[in-house]
Amino acid sequence: MSSDLLDILQARCLGNNQSLPAGCYTGEDMLKLEHEHVFGNGWVCLGRSDEIPQVGDFFTTTILDEPVLVVRDESAQVRVMSNVCRHRGMRLASGVGNTNRFRCPYHAWTYNLDGQLRNAPLMAGAVNKSECRLPALTTQCWGGFIFATLAADPLDLEAQLEPLQQEIQNYHLAEMHHLQTFEEVWNCNWKCLVENFIDGYHLSVVHPKSLKPLTPTNLCRKFAGDRAYTGYNAHYPDSAPERRGGHPDLTAKERRQSRLFCIFPALVVSVAADATAWLSLQPRGVDKVAVRWGLATSDSDLSDAEKRALIDKWQEINAEDHAILEQLQQGLNSSMFQGGALAPANFEGTVSEFHDYLIGCMQTGISQKSESGTTQASAIQ
Repeated sequence: MSSDLLDILQARCLGNNQSLPAGCYTGEDMLKLEHEHVFGNGWVCLGRSDEIPQVGDFFTTTILDEPVLVVRDESAQVRVMSNVCRHRGMRLASGVGNTNRFRCPYHAWTYNLDGQLRNAPLMAGAVNKSECRLPALTTQCWGGFIFATLAADPLDLEAQLEPLQQEIQNYHLAEMHHLQTFEEVWNCNWKCLVENFIDGYHLSVVHPKSLKPLTPTNLCRKFAGDRAYTGYNAHYPDSAPERRGGHPDLTAKERRQSRLFCIFPALVVSVAADATAWLSLQPRGVDKVAVRWGLATSDSDLSDAEKRALIDKWQEINAEDHAILEQLQQGLNSSMFQGGALAPANFEGTVSEFHDYLIGCMQTGISQKSESGTTQASAIQ
């Protein structure tokens, strides 16, 4: 992305409530810049801390192309570290499970839950076990979510999210109970899915049966965003039933709305009195996004039928969004689309704030590259 193009994006989109040009969703160079300046420097959500409630519980995932282990270590702390053996680069684990150590399937090097090398067979004197450990990523937990970053000197996530915490504190998101996690790949650009989730403008059109009766577009109201997040409240009409359950701190008004937000760059969340749905996104190409999504509930004692109904509901909503976003991705490949005006703040102001965040990341990254004498190719034709 050239500085000239950045100037164009700033002039057209920054603070102007204007959609991004099509090339932002279809350009390989743009994707490379997002890897470096957005995901490479940002806080990436990996899942929920209640997915690994016991010491030794773990799951594996990636940050971009970097394999990582997410584990509850011996001190009961959540730890994120490299999922690659220090010996020859073999992946140590896959899937989910519980263990007291990680054993390399190639040469049987084993590591403690904190990443310290425990044993290297037949390597006495060749490797100092006390000085060999799996690299750890900077990690923070917020609202029950696990975040990690590849950045060397990241901003404090909890401090950045303090205003959002005040906005949603009565839901006690961190105290909700993990229900189930799913992993999928959707055929669209990752930004399309972020924008879709935080866009109240599409609710009554794309979800006429699943969401319109509960959260119609005309009742959506944006709340104040900040440099690390954006979001809106989806109010329920008088005809919709009040959500049962939820924390006693919730007000009557909070029981009659869902709060949808994005923690930049790519965690999107819908929290209501009885349940929370979340999607953590990572690009897998210009037109593919890895979606790790799940559900958490305020009630830990739901019946199997109630759990199934909640899962079915969100699978229906996600399927509707996936179908429309596949069509959108096809349209974005048109040479005739240049980007149009966004809807007023209550309906697409969140999208505008997301764009401002992205442009800010690019501006900072390109400026740093320029100062170091490195140039970038144009990402948008």
